[in-house]
Amino acid sequence: MRKYIAEFLGTFILVFVGTGSVVYSAATASSPLTIALAFGLALAVAIYAFGNISGGHFNPAVSLSMAIQKRLTWIEFIGYVIAQLLGAIVASAAVYGGISAYLKSPTVVQALSGQKMSVSQFVNLAGLGQTNFADGQTLTAFIFELVLTFLFILVISIVTKLANVPAPIIIGLWLSALLIVALPITGGAFNPARALSPAIFVQGKALGHVWVYIVANLLGGVLAAYAANFFNKEVKEVA
Repeated sequence: MRKYIAEFLGTFILVFVGTGSVVYSAATASSPLTIALAFGLALAVAIYAFGNISGGHFNPAVSLSMAIQKRLTWIEFIGYVIAQLLGAIVASAAVYGGISAYLKSPTVVQALSGQKMSVSQFVNLAGLGQTNFADGQTLTAFIFELVLTFLFILVISIVTKLANVPAPIIIGLWLSALLIVALPITGGAFNPARALSPAIFVQGKALGHVWVYIVANLLGGVLAAYAANFFNKEVKEVA
């Protein structure tokens, strides 16, 4: 049970801080670098905090990859995914719940020139940190998410096997770097739970497109598992 609670909390931290950096900076137009660093730092901190308990996945695609690599049992995989989905959904609900206070903050009031905006109007306008892509770009978005998720999880699978390496920092910085590239194209999910949770609340095109992220991210995790098995085997044989 400790592992599942750790996965719930870690996923909550990742989604709450990451998407919160998008939502609560809407009035000041935060840069892609700021958003990317928010996600990366949140992931690094969550791994440092809970990695020794659960392995610090916080991502169904990572858990799937670890299960294929036999670093996680399939029973644990099911529990991890449930915990991750719940953590992400609760995080999006928390971000949504904070919008009312955000709209009353001096920064937003000044940005709106004193005009009042309801929570629903704000979400319709600024979103909830959901991932999405332009109409007609489904194939491009799918390939983009597949390739970057593959690279993301492959690095995770390799560095977590190395001794005396600050894996959480490397993984967090790697996520930030990939997000800087992906944000203008797909929003950069690399994580089905992160893609699904805000889409549930905003619905519309984000929810209609979410299958692309789920399928591409999981497939990227599967491919990364086999690539990691190959590279980790080669490293072991050389050693």
